[in-house]
Amino acid sequence: MQRQEKKEGDSAFEKRVKRRISARDHTFYLSTAPGLGGLLAEELEACLGMAVTRVTGGVEFTARLESMWKAALNLRLANRILVRLASFPADGFSRLERRVAEIPWELWLPADADIEVVVTTHHCRLYHTGAVAERVQKVVGRALEGGGKGTRPQKIYVRGDDDRFVLSLDAVGTPLYKRHVKTHGGRAPIRETLAAAVLAMAGYHGEGPLVDPMCGTGTFSLEAAMVATGTPAGIFRSFAFQAWPSFKERGFAHLKRQGEAGVTSGHAGAIFASDVDAGAVGRLTETLAGLPFGGVISPQVGDFFTLDPASLGCGLGLVLFNPPYGMRLREGSDAMVPRIMDRLFAVWGGWKMAMAIPREQVPRPLPAGFHEHPMSHGGLDLSVIVGSVPSS
Repeated sequence: MQRQEKKEGDSAFEKRVKRRISARDHTFYLSTAPGLGGLLAEELEACLGMAVTRVTGGVEFTARLESMWKAALNLRLANRILVRLASFPADGFSRLERRVAEIPWELWLPADADIEVVVTTHHCRLYHTGAVAERVQKVVGRALEGGGKGTRPQKIYVRGDDDRFVLSLDAVGTPLYKRHVKTHGGRAPIRETLAAAVLAMAGYHGEGPLVDPMCGTGTFSLEAAMVATGTPAGIFRSFAFQAWPSFKERGFAHLKRQGEAGVTSGHAGAIFASDVDAGAVGRLTETLAGLPFGGVISPQVGDFFTLDPASLGCGLGLVLFNPPYGMRLREGSDAMVPRIMDRLFAVWGGWKMAMAIPREQVPRPLPAGFHEHPMSHGGLDLSVIVGSVPSS
């Protein structure tokens, strides 16, 4: 179909794309880490100025493609954005293939798409995920000039529950926590989306000093700097939807300019990042040199357990932790949290604190004025404890 229409001229194909894709509302599903659905819903509603729906594993909203572009550029808590393409019952391969073929794939995907199909099934007669993926791949490939084996990666998700299948198209490509800001790695760093969630739980909006005294790869500090300067989370990366026939460069550029218009220079040195690992601090320093907001962060080598907040020369603010645990701490981390809490209560009076730790290490009972937010990271049950350290 796509080949024939292009022979008749691009205008006929473009009109079909506009009528069937660009001019219609679509339902989008945004996934996030367990425990963060409420925060994501609040963030999305603030971003789009519209009501959204909480669903298992994330949030849904219905709008045109431009709203999805805006969400991808700005959201800090979402991991993926999927476009819901179809939902139908299928108890055999012939019915599955027939319903998949009804989707106008040539209007959604670039002609040179490189298709990957990800399938999950629960209580379905079509239980063989590999066979389902093969059939879907074949049908989609027939609709595209490149046969689905081109050069532009595109991912299709197929989920089957009780013989009902939902087909979704990945709109963003690499997960949204990949900001393309960090140029270095580390041992088991916290994801950017989870760091952003901890900042949100602590009520951090960029005002006042922030101390990241076990910074590691600097994820907390980098996320905080983007918040403090109003830098959109996705401004440095690209997205899968930019290859779609429905994509309009001019409209997307307008959204980027809107986002960039809200960026400020922030306050130089307002975020203090330190670690006992000189190598980690050095790598973070190199990354900061290439970032427009790098001057907001002041990196240094140091040990939290000897750090005196008075030496920072700033007022009271937020101190946060993603302390070593599990594989990152060979000798175990059972004693780490009590040591941190003792040090906080000894010299950090008046500061607000947030810490992401394994749930079994949460102090019981929590100190007065502290509260707990359950969440998950890499299959681990974590909690974020937030509170204000009492002044002595």
